[in-house]
Amino acid sequence: MAKGAIVSANATGSVDLLYNPYQQAFLEAKRARLSDGRRAFNRLGVFAGRRGGKTRIGAVGVAEELTIPNSLGWACAPSYPELYDYVVPAVFATIPNAWIKDWSLQHLTLTCHNHARMSFRSLDDPERARGPGLDWAWLDEARKIAEKAWNTLLPALIDKRGTAWVTTSPNGFDWTYKRFYLPAYEMDPGFWACKYKTLDNPAIDASEVIAAKKQLDPLFYQQEFEADFVSFAGAVFGNLIDASVIPRGEIRRVLPTWPDIPTHLRCIVGLDPGADHPFAGVLLLETEAGLVCIGEYVARHKPVADHVFELHKLIGNLHPEQWACDKTQLQTIIELQQHGIMAAPAPYDVVGGITRVGSWLRARRLWLPEDTCPKLIEQLRGYRWDENVGSDGQMRRERVVKIQDDLCDALRYAIMLWPFQPQEIDGDVPSSSLRDLSAMPESVRWSVERMRRCDGDVSEQESFGVDFLAEVPDGDNPLGDFWR
Repeated sequence: MAKGAIVSANATGSVDLLYNPYQQAFLEAKRARLSDGRRAFNRLGVFAGRRGGKTRIGAVGVAEELTIPNSLGWACAPSYPELYDYVVPAVFATIPNAWIKDWSLQHLTLTCHNHARMSFRSLDDPERARGPGLDWAWLDEARKIAEKAWNTLLPALIDKRGTAWVTTSPNGFDWTYKRFYLPAYEMDPGFWACKYKTLDNPAIDASEVIAAKKQLDPLFYQQEFEADFVSFAGAVFGNLIDASVIPRGEIRRVLPTWPDIPTHLRCIVGLDPGADHPFAGVLLLETEAGLVCIGEYVARHKPVADHVFELHKLIGNLHPEQWACDKTQLQTIIELQQHGIMAAPAPYDVVGGITRVGSWLRARRLWLPEDTCPKLIEQLRGYRWDENVGSDGQMRRERVVKIQDDLCDALRYAIMLWPFQPQEIDGDVPSSSLRDLSAMPESVRWSVERMRRCDGDVSEQESFGVDFLAEVPDGDNPLGDFWR
């Protein structure tokens, strides 16, 4: 059977997996086919916490490919030690002895009786990624593999429309995030990805993970065990996010009538349009507990009319008193107005907006239910300050890492135009106070004042000024009833 060392393959011919919904979802996505028989997804990513079972499910994917006669593929690792220690044993643990026609330890090449072939490759040198046309490729612990190696390997998959999947723990916003996770997150055709925690592996003892959490740096734990994409430059909101997250199934703590939403409650929508990044929106509802994010929207490569259709689905029967939009997106604001959404320009003040959102979080008057805004929570947890020292050693203005921050920006615009300040109080009775609008741009001030007038907090004369109204005869207001 084999040349060289004897390999212990799977003697039973079956693989037993404890139920993990993410592993099962990966296999279903990998098996999915379009109506013409082609694969629905040919770029897949499994991002999991340490000991999450990602190598094992990656090897199961290899075994499935070996059932295809005359196919050719590679199983890759960052180095030879990792290839021998993890990848080779994982593959042989999933394939039956009866499948193996030939095994060359010298060339790390396996041939099955159905003439399916595979090779094990170390990609410590990107040039080793050059080779023949491939039907499939698996890159284990891809975070340790150089992006150049993937770029070198990619042409080998082109002519056969070969499939490739990576299994890895996150490593910040690296190439695996940009080339596999982000396209899937943005629903690009052919891409699929999942992300799950160490504790989602049913074989893991929870007490061990809890003990590790107490000993590790919180950010390191978040990356290695929670499988979050984080930057170690510095969290924007830190642990304020965790204090404001409402666990799945507990949204009635802040919205007792859920899923029914009283239509008389005030709400606002924040929008972050863009052509070179996703169009994002968040829906905030004012409740006795404070502002609750009850909806989110992210999509790209769509015309404004399609975004408007989805935004109307987002708000349902609610009637937002304001649509807050990035003021630099004037063309989109005009198009939104043509579709009946009168978006008000929100200040493009990143640091000021972050400060204001932080005030709401710190006062525990901004709530993020996992049931309604999971993507916003994910983005806020990964929202990081960029390094503020340039290559010349000079300090530069504070700025954030502009990666997967679209919902964060939409939230910032909504909070910037919300007409009240949060006020931290004792007990459960909510309270808020009017904010000072004197320093705000005139167009923004009018937008906020309109919301106050609609709510009856101040009179129309107080908000515009008695002298101004006296100078405009009845019926001659050039603004018509736009601000009324």
